[in-house]
Amino acid sequence: MNLAGLDIARLYLALHQNPSLTIPEFLSGEETFYKVTLPKSPHFELPKLYSWMLAGNRNQQASWEVSFARSGVPLKVEPSDKHVTQPELRYIKKSSINYSSLTRDIVSGHGETAQLSGYGSQLMRLLIFPD
Repeated sequence: MNLAGLDIARLYLALHQNPSLTIPEFLSGEETFYKVTLPKSPHFELPKLYSWMLAGNRNQQASWEVSFARSGVPLKVEPSDKHVTQPELRYIKKSSINYSSLTRDIVSGHGETAQLSGYGSQLMRLLIFPD
């Protein structure tokens, strides 16, 4: 498992309080900062590699909705009935600060103008590559 983007300091503090804490348990306590809807793809590996992230039935969906922490770590994968042809920002926690500064430039804009940046769109397309 790649731990890039994980709040290591918070993880160590949590492990100090609960030495049997697992990474899935730790991530379940992380706040969802943004959600992205991805087109259905047979190449989408998150539900296969990290089945503990999957919420709901994987067979009957038009797309996938992935919840991310502010750092960009995926937290949850859910099937969605929304039809999309490219990655779309579905939700972001409201902030008066430019989202680019808060999300490592994955989401740009502020307030109601939030959208995936060019970099963010490319990064999300990597999740379903080569579709």
